[in-house]
Amino acid sequence: MKNVLASAVVALVAAVSSVICARLQIPVWAMFIGWIAFVAGGMSAKTAPPTFVCAILGVLLGFLGAAIIGGTTASLGGDLALLLGVFVIVLAALLAQGVPFANLVICYFIGMTTFFASGLAPQGSTLLVLGAGLFAGIVSGLLATKLSGLVVGAGAATPDASAARN
Repeated sequence: MKNVLASAVVALVAAVSSVICARLQIPVWAMFIGWIAFVAGGMSAKTAPPTFVCAILGVLLGFLGAAIIGGTTASLGGDLALLLGVFVIVLAALLAQGVPFANLVICYFIGMTTFFASGLAPQGSTLLVLGAGLFAGIVSGLLATKLSGLVVGAGAATPDASAARN
């Protein structure tokens, strides 16, 4: 029964977060991608800040990739421009493994995917919208983890926390 209640709490947090995002004109899908980043980043208050930083850096790497691709297509052709742009941003994400606070490579890829999937131009308003969505998802995931943990008792973060840790 506790698992059903904990799952209902997580679902309620997701539903309320969706409405809040929609009201604030933050894409709900971006909030869910933030939630995915939260899970991939470790699902804890300790890992939430670096998760957000890495996801935002991933969005910025997406900006860089778009600039490289857009800026070199005329001279290199589409295939080579794409090859160069993707090479640079993936190399940067992989090298980030050595950055102490921002080494969650999967979250860089989540950020890059968020940018490219959005279809938005690489500009400040895009960073704001996508950043707000990612932030909302990470905060929602953290809130859901904490609240569902209260429901099932100390030591259990979510209904599937043991599977996520293994």
